[in-house]
Amino acid sequence: MSTCRLLLVDDHPALMRGLATLLGQEPDLEIVGLCASGHELLRLLEAAPTPPPNLLLLDLHLPPPHSGLSLLPLLRQQWPALRVLVYSSAVSPTLVAQVAQAGAHGFVEKSAEASVLLTAIRAVHAGQQVFPPRLRQLPAAAASTAGPNMQAADTLLRLRQLSAREREIIGLIRQGLSTRDIATHLSLAEFTVGTHRRNIMQKLGLHGVAGLLHFAHEHGL
Repeated sequence: MSTCRLLLVDDHPALMRGLATLLGQEPDLEIVGLCASGHELLRLLEAAPTPPPNLLLLDLHLPPPHSGLSLLPLLRQQWPALRVLVYSSAVSPTLVAQVAQAGAHGFVEKSAEASVLLTAIRAVHAGQQVFPPRLRQLPAAAASTAGPNMQAADTLLRLRQLSAREREIIGLIRQGLSTRDIATHLSLAEFTVGTHRRNIMQKLGLHGVAGLLHFAHEHGL
């Protein structure tokens, strides 16, 4: 089998470097790039590296505006030769179906053993589809409706990025507290609260308090 040229995308640099070290020890795998965001990935692919990567190991949790899930249709359209294996800690039957519908060629949980990941990488590189058995347990109708539900799954992934403190601050914002009031209430510096607010908006892909209040109401934050 030809060498698999791997491109890794994960927003946790330490995890990604460790994974690159592990996979790079395999004689048939070559790590050709590390990206911490969808923006970095698209910039690298648009630069048309030579030789190009032929397999992408993609995390779903990425900084806005691109989640892994939202990237899949774009990758399928613009780089159809690139094989994509999703590698994620978020997993459910519906999500796996949505990932497959969006254009991924496989899905591996981050909790899987290294041998499972290596087998999946080689199988996807060889042209196979590799998904957990739970996907095959879904009714055909569930898989066929995955496309319209992609936005809901993408929102769920964004919500999971929020820390307990950020959720607490969202609740206080909903109560009408200002940054200064929140800082006093939580015994934090105003600068710290401001940083939390910016991080919240970035993680949720929102702009402005009105948008945050609407989002928080819609999703019970």
